[in-house]
This record gives sequence, C-alpha cells and structure tokens, in this order.
Amino acid sequence: MAQSADSEQPTSSVSSDSTGIVDTSRHKLLPFGWLLFTAVWLLFPVGFVIQVLQTTDLSPLQWLALLTSLAAFISFFLWLMLRYPFPTAGLTPRELRVRIGLLLAMAVLALYIELAYGRGIPYRFMYVVIAAAVTLPTRKAAWMVSATTVVVGVVYAVQVGWDTLATAWTNIVPFPLLGIGMIAVSRLVTTVRELQAARREIAQLAVAEAVAKERLRFARDLHDLLGHSLSSISLKSELADRLLPDASETHRAVAEVRDIQDIARGALREVREAVSGYRQANLGEELIGAREMLEAAGIDCRIENSVGLLPKSMEAMLAWTVREGATNVIRHSRARHCDIQLARQDGENGEAGEVRAAVSDDGRGLFPSRDGTAGSGTEGSAGGSGLSGLSERVAGFAGASFQAGPLPGGGFRLRVSLPLRESGVREDGR
Repeated sequence: MAQSADSEQPTSSVSSDSTGIVDTSRHKLLPFGWLLFTAVWLLFPVGFVIQVLQTTDLSPLQWLALLTSLAAFISFFLWLMLRYPFPTAGLTPRELRVRIGLLLAMAVLALYIELAYGRGIPYRFMYVVIAAAVTLPTRKAAWMVSATTVVVGVVYAVQVGWDTLATAWTNIVPFPLLGIGMIAVSRLVTTVRELQAARREIAQLAVAEAVAKERLRFARDLHDLLGHSLSSISLKSELADRLLPDASETHRAVAEVRDIQDIARGALREVREAVSGYRQANLGEELIGAREMLEAAGIDCRIENSVGLLPKSMEAMLAWTVREGATNVIRHSRARHCDIQLARQDGENGEAGEVRAAVSDDGRGLFPSRDGTAGSGTEGSAGGSGLSGLSERVAGFAGASFQAGPLPGGGFRLRVSLPLRESGVREDGR
C-alpha cells in the first residue's frame, strides 16, 4: 500500500556522484570499411619480404630475425588498429600507457627493420604514424606523428646520406600528411559516435518524459473516475445507514452497510495514496535526469547535494525546482555551464533552519515570457508559465521564498528556500 502524501516520512536523496552518462562508444563493433582498410596494409610487408629476397643474400638466422620482427611488428599494428581505434576523451592513464607502449614497441621494431634490412624510404614508420593517429587523443597523436616524422628523416638520411636528403626531402612529406589525415578521420568517427550516443540519450529522455506524462494522466483519470465512484459509494452507504430503522431485524443489514462504507472509504484512501505516489517528484531521479539532459545539450553540469533526508513534500518541491531550472537552462539560456546546488542550514538558538535549491547558469540572463519570447527578469519574478507554476507551488509553503532573475555578472539563477520548522522537520530530518 502506498504511503499517504501527508505523512512526513523521510526519503533519501541520490547524491551527484551517482549521476552521469555512460559512454559505450568504445564497445561498438568496427565497421567493415575499417577492417578492409587495415587488411590492405598487410599486403605491403609481403612485398617488402619479396624485395629483400630479390636484392639481398641473407643467412637463415637473418631471415629468421627478419620474419620474427615483422610478425611482431604486424601483431602490434593489428592489436592497436582493431582493439584501440578512435579513442574518446575519457581515456584512463592505464589505457593511455598501453597505447603508447605498443606504439613505442612498433617504433623500435620499425627502426631495427629499416636499419638492418631497409633501403631508401623507411615505409615501416607509416604504420606507426597511422596507428598513433587513430589510437591516441588528438594532441598526443599530433606529437607522436611529429616525433615519428623526425625519426623518419634521420633514418632516411642515414641510409641515403644527408646530402641526398636535402634534395629528396619531399619523400618524407607523405608521413605527416598521412598522420594529419588519419587524425581527422579519427576525430570524425569519434564525433559521429558521440552524436549517435547523444541521439540515443535524447530518445531515452523523450521516452522517460512520455512515461512521466502518461503516469500523470493515469493518476488524474484514476482520481477523477474511480475516486468519484468510490466517494459516491461511501456517501450512498452512509445515507443507507441513516435510513435503515434501528430495529433488531435490521441490525445485520446495518452492519453490512457499515462494512460497505468502511471498505469504500478505505479504497478511496488507497486510491488517493496511489495517485499521490504517481504525482510525487523524486529528487534523486530529477538530479540524474537534469545532468543527462544538460550534458546531452552540450552544457557542463555541476551538482552539489547536501540536504540529506527530507520529508516527501519538501523533497518533491526541490525536485520540481531542479526540473524547472534545468529545463529553462536548456531551452533559453544558451549557457555553457550550469550549477545545481542543494544545501541545508539547520536552525540555531531557536531559529528556523531552511533548505535551499539553486539552479544557476552563465548564459544570457533571460527567461521566456508568457508569449514564448525571451525577456529580461528581475529577482523575485516568474517569467514563463513553468516558473509561474513553480512559484505557485512554493507559495503553498509557509515562510518559503522564490527568486528567479539574472545575475549581476551574467547568467540566470532560480532559487527556492523552504523553512524546516514550519514544515515540521526536526533536526534528524523527520
């Protein structure tokens, strides 16, 4: 059975640490085109082995060393290209160390192969450039490509002579150009995946909003239809109880009518409790939803929640504040950052404490007017219908205050303060 909305039972709030969007883009299957691109690069080592076979006379031990180093080199290349391509911004230090370690191992093997068996342009370093460009974050990938290009120039000069390098430096140009191109491809793929993840997140939020609206519609219909019928049954049974004569032969009928009356009243009470539960906003869920919506809109969100345990009615009011504040930031602020602060100040020396909810941003400092256009505001006013509705809710709390307006340094802030004593909240949160 649902608890009554009037009962001031404490509920726990979800802290900001539990909020956040899980990025699953790293676990996506690689497209067929990328697998084909990687496979094509496996053909060039075969040509290199054939060239060495035709131009040099190697001993069996030298052949074993060449084939072993090439096999290790190709294994590292495939490992990087198929397991770690297109990194996101959230790489851990361990993941970064693994990638850099594999790239350095490739570079060492490429250096050995070129110095021991290579002739002319050190093409094995192409693989290092490609792997670095698609497995490291953009800035680190650029540094790795630059360093590899320098090594390529030195190795090429050692093999053909520094005088020849002065006139054949254009042979090195493809290395940085390929690196820049592959970095661009990596960023493009990562951006597409982020956009797809954002679309999925927006779709999930739309479904959640639709479910919330359906719950409210169901609660309203349940209250209007079933509640009305149960109220009628209760009133009719009470009227029948009064009309039945007080005689011994009607005592059983009177008892049955009173049972009907008690059952109808109990059912009506349970329906109202259920409706109240459907309509009640949850602070923890609203904090999670606000962070997801703001970050999906490209707005950095910071949440501080230190209110602790609160009665359901006060928690619901804070939840409505968070919902309305986040919605206004997304729709009208054009902000880059949003702060959601929930704080509690207990009373001292007989004074009443309070809980505060504030949603502030660094946007235009505007909110929507009733005709849907953006307008400036003054502290304490409620511009849009959403803010007006919230201010009316806050007005139902004795001693509560509502503020909504632009900040002096730019941006907009919505703030709601609720008194603890007037709401019957003791120091232990009950």
